Amino acid sequence: MASAQTAAWTPADTKVVVQWLAGLQFANPAQPSFGAIRVHHTTAAVGVDGRGYFRVSPYIGNLATLGLLRSHRPESLSIAERWIDWWFAHLNSGSAPDGVPFEHFYLQDGSGETVCVMPGDPHLCRYNDATDSAAATFFTLLLEYQRSGGRIRPEQLDRRTKQIGALFKTLLALQNLDGLFWAKTTFHAKYLEDNCEVYSGLIALAQLSNTVFRDPERAAEAEATAKRLRTAIDAALFDFKQGRFLVAKFEDNAVKPPDLNTWYPDVQSQFWPILWGVSTPSDANSRAAISLLANIWNGKQHPDWAAQPEKVNGGWISADVAYAVALAGDRKRLPEYLKVVKRLKIARRDRFAWPFSAADAGWLLAITGSMKL
Repeated sequence: MASAQTAAWTPADTKVVVQWLAGLQFANPAQPSFGAIRVHHTTAAVGVDGRGYFRVSPYIGNLATLGLLRSHRPESLSIAERWIDWWFAHLNSGSAPDGVPFEHFYLQDGSGETVCVMPGDPHLCRYNDATDSAAATFFTLLLEYQRSGGRIRPEQLDRRTKQIGALFKTLLALQNLDGLFWAKTTFHAKYLEDNCEVYSGLIALAQLSNTVFRDPERAAEAEATAKRLRTAIDAALFDFKQGRFLVAKFEDNAVKPPDLNTWYPDVQSQFWPILWGVSTPSDANSRAAISLLANIWNGKQHPDWAAQPEKVNGGWISADVAYAVALAGDRKRLPEYLKVVKRLKIARRDRFAWPFSAADAGWLLAITGSMKL
């Protein structure tokens, strides 16, 4: 029998990831934390009260749940439903004054809900990483939930229809004259990754508006906005001479070209169009992204993305890029990648040690779901 250090990934390993992710969800319905998914099983901060708090990120939770649904595991629907309920419950003036929920913090038992564990720390007090990404990935998640058999309960429909409308307005307020979206009202950068996520979210919202919310006008507006954004990504965020996507465009119209020797965000961003449906696997830029891994991140110039994933991005395993590779249809090295991830994150005594988040678990589950593992 092969040892844990060398064994291939199996469905049993997928179950371990699902169980870990499920264990991150607060399960006490009497607490406002019910349904929230922690970023990791360890505390994220010590509050001014001296107690340890767990972090809940609306964006990371969306990615975790999206990947879980794509794994087609029987547990996924109920976990997703509770997370979606938490999200809707926190679209209020206290938790989401900017239109999307701030990151929230809870004590181990799910009590002590707060959006500020350390006043004066911008990442631990009323923090919203990116409004566009949080709103858009929630729309994408809702569509995946519906496709997986999830349904909004009739008694919730009117309220959630209004909440979706407000969230859509929040997103639209970020669109610039060139068709691209700012990350948030207080940070005027137009990132390729964010705009790809927004494109996916708009397409999802258009479908949901037709099939669930029965709002053809909103569906048409979302679809038209997505079409305009798709054109803007090609026009403003693609360097035709180099055949690569730009990383970002800023308020002064300066742009950041990708440094192919830097994984994050430069190399990683080249895979976001594949990940969120902006590009098809047969597009030239998709093929260029796959070639980039084969020719530069292959263990010669830089660490091998599949054999040494922990070395390409500061210890993170880059499961998002690996899933984009799966979507592109280039799966020949994914078994090797999963084998290494198993050794790094499952076979060790400190299972799922940081750096690893609920989002990484979600991307892994999306990979294994696509490979029926």
